Amino acid sequence: MRVKVAEHAALFYQDGAVVWDDYLHHRQFAISETAELLCRKFTEFTDVDALLAPLGEADQTALRKVLDELVDAGVLLVEGSPRHEAERRMLAGWGAWGASARHFHFASRTLGDAPYLGPDEHDAVLDAKLTSEPPPAPFRTSGGPAVPLPPLSDDPSWGTSRLLDVLLSRRTTREFGPGPVGLGQVGELLGVLGAPSPARSRIGRSGTVFKTSPSGGGRHPVEIYAHVRGIDGLTPGWHHYDGLAHALEPLDVLWSAEEMAEAAGDQDWVGQAPLVLAYTAVLERTRWRYDTSRAYRVVQMDVGHLSQTAYLVATAMGFGIGFTAALRDELVEQALRCDPYHEVVLGMSAMGPLPQ
Repeated sequence: MRVKVAEHAALFYQDGAVVWDDYLHHRQFAISETAELLCRKFTEFTDVDALLAPLGEADQTALRKVLDELVDAGVLLVEGSPRHEAERRMLAGWGAWGASARHFHFASRTLGDAPYLGPDEHDAVLDAKLTSEPPPAPFRTSGGPAVPLPPLSDDPSWGTSRLLDVLLSRRTTREFGPGPVGLGQVGELLGVLGAPSPARSRIGRSGTVFKTSPSGGGRHPVEIYAHVRGIDGLTPGWHHYDGLAHALEPLDVLWSAEEMAEAAGDQDWVGQAPLVLAYTAVLERTRWRYDTSRAYRVVQMDVGHLSQTAYLVATAMGFGIGFTAALRDELVEQALRCDPYHEVVLGMSAMGPLPQ
């Protein structure tokens, strides 16, 4: 019999024990030190009889018992078995992306027997939570000096564009022209993206808020930062957008075009844009309502919704825009002063006049 360690799991240490985390089947259990050491001998398919042959009979008997238990638990896979064939299919689809991508997907994948609360049950849980754990604020401000932005017009000129025309005109732009971007246009774009919806501006008692883009549970974890260059009325550099006050808070960090390109995975076109929006997510907002790992997927979806809204508004305004997630997160975190354990970098939109 030839066996090897399954590749759909990870090991971690907890409370002095080694835990086998089978993320594919959502199983976690402690394994002994002997079992962990044995697993190291089976990183590739290895013949059990040949491995144990040099040992005495008593040791062979004891180790075979452990090996049988590991096979029964799915920690070790028998070559040619149904479990081995299932893993081969999984690796064929995910192998090139590596173990981390597989772990992220399958650990947050729900199985057929996953329990879900009904709406009334979920509301009851949140009501109880409100008494002991206040929800995080849906908007954030530094409290420092801020630049008020022109309010969003009730009838902006770009708002008369037909939705279908805007959708069909939308393109990812990686080259920008020399024309200006006005303060009013920046204010309107950010107001549409990050401020409360004028139609439903009330903030719920659990911190839910309505905006123009959908968000799981109305949590809106995405924060918007703007790097501006050559826009009258705004100091060049990074600013945080306070959606509730509709104002920009300067961070006193100015990036050159080369620094912006470096942070954006060496993409020069991002560095040439007069306006770059960086999106982060305050995880606590979503986690407060949804305490399952699957909710992390929802955070990723939220920035996709928001990016599409930015695309459509910029297109209606006559600007070019492009989104990228190819970032050096650490550089962005340092500029925006993000704590990566609580506020994660998601992506950037670069916007400017269309090339002539």
